Amino acid sequence: MVMAINRVICLALLLLSGTFLLGSKVESADGKACTRNCDPDVAYMVCPSSGHRIIKQVCVNCCSARKGCKLFRNNGSVKCIGN
Repeated sequence: MVMAINRVICLALLLLSGTFLLGSKVESADGKACTRNCDPDVAYMVCPSSGHRIIKQVCVNCCSARKGCKLFRNNGSVKCIGN
């Protein structure tokens, strides 16, 4: 009986330490999870890599836009800038 309790305690401690280690790895990750949905509010975008030309008919959202790209609404206002 005592051996069974010790075994359960050891397994619980191992599980908790593994959870702690994995949890700390996730918090320090720099990646971002973005959906691939097209934002219907985005009319066009301008990117530094395109020489600041207007790119129309884009399927992009604020999360998936490349770094430095500005997403614009139909009225010309900036919706967001890609990170």
